[in-house]
Amino acid sequence: MNKIRENKNLENDWEKKLISDLGSKNYNELFSKTDDGVEISPFYTHSENLLIDPKKLYFPKNWKILSEIDYKESLELDSELENLIKNEIYDVVLKNYRQKDLDIDKFKELSIYFNSSDIRSANQHKNSKLNIILEPNLNEQNILRIDNYEGDKFDLNISSEFIKNSGSNIVQEIAFTISAAIDYVNEFGKDVIKNISFELFQGSNYFLEIAKIQAFRIVWSLVTKEFGNQKDNCSIITKPCVKNKTIKNFNNNIVRSTSECMSGILGGCNYVKSIAYDIKFKERNLFSQRILNNQLLILKNETSINKVSNSICGSYYIMFLIEKLAEKSTELLKRIENEGGYINNLKNGIFNEISLNAEKVKQQYISKEKILVGQNKFADE
Repeated sequence: MNKIRENKNLENDWEKKLISDLGSKNYNELFSKTDDGVEISPFYTHSENLLIDPKKLYFPKNWKILSEIDYKESLELDSELENLIKNEIYDVVLKNYRQKDLDIDKFKELSIYFNSSDIRSANQHKNSKLNIILEPNLNEQNILRIDNYEGDKFDLNISSEFIKNSGSNIVQEIAFTISAAIDYVNEFGKDVIKNISFELFQGSNYFLEIAKIQAFRIVWSLVTKEFGNQKDNCSIITKPCVKNKTIKNFNNNIVRSTSECMSGILGGCNYVKSIAYDIKFKERNLFSQRILNNQLLILKNETSINKVSNSICGSYYIMFLIEKLAEKSTELLKRIENEGGYINNLKNGIFNEISLNAEKVKQQYISKEKILVGQNKFADE
């Protein structure tokens, strides 16, 4: 109690000092609210009143660069894989891959993952040396029948891409993505929890996107605990979203995606992907792929952020954001589940609230309340 009283006194002292320096009007203007409904204060002095113990947050021992190659767009697959090895990138996801086209034994240094939303295609690789990732299409109103998959080992990857690019805020992204995962646990039983991984798409709100990763882990841990199979260390991939990337002043996309990769890393992802700066207007090409790889290699080898496993524990602000995002996401998740779960909500139009958020954000860009550099402000003619 004495400690809480001391912290409250410290908070009051800071408030008095800021009002004295700025005046009441300017001080009150420092308060704001995010699109997710989180109220932001101009300063934070302690975290003792928070329910989350920062020492119990889960961070992997290290994060890995995960390359992604769509076979249909691959310029020369063998050459690309050899280049990854030269650049010390040892994890790669293949999409739309045909088994006969690749000699896996040539690339023993790599962990190669086959990604598919088609069970028949995945079954063709069940006896190969590929790691299988089954990824449902969350814009489809049906369950992927993973009980028809004949392999023994696989990851069921639940991606927030459709939700994020539909215009969700962070609370909606967390709640709807976890609700989609719950549909699979309800359908196939709690044993499937061990197979579930997640891919989260990072936006430009840096601190909120950092906090999102840990808030997501907390909510998923609580959900799996309810099923009697608690999972605190689920595998999370992060990747920059496409929605905020521009054709006009397209080089700015490199900076945007770098920030989004960093928020995923600092938030505690297991794997980080990136996207090409010209993804919206150009086919896959060696130049932008080189930039993409260098971007991640610089983060890995030059910034030293891979030397720290938990860089956010001492930030009162980020701890506050983690708790509020977890709290609001849990509230929304309960409502989604009470209304029948993810697929049922998709069928019945609950995504309207995501559409409303998307429209609100669009208007914020039109009014320049939100800035997209080179698009609605600071544009090069």
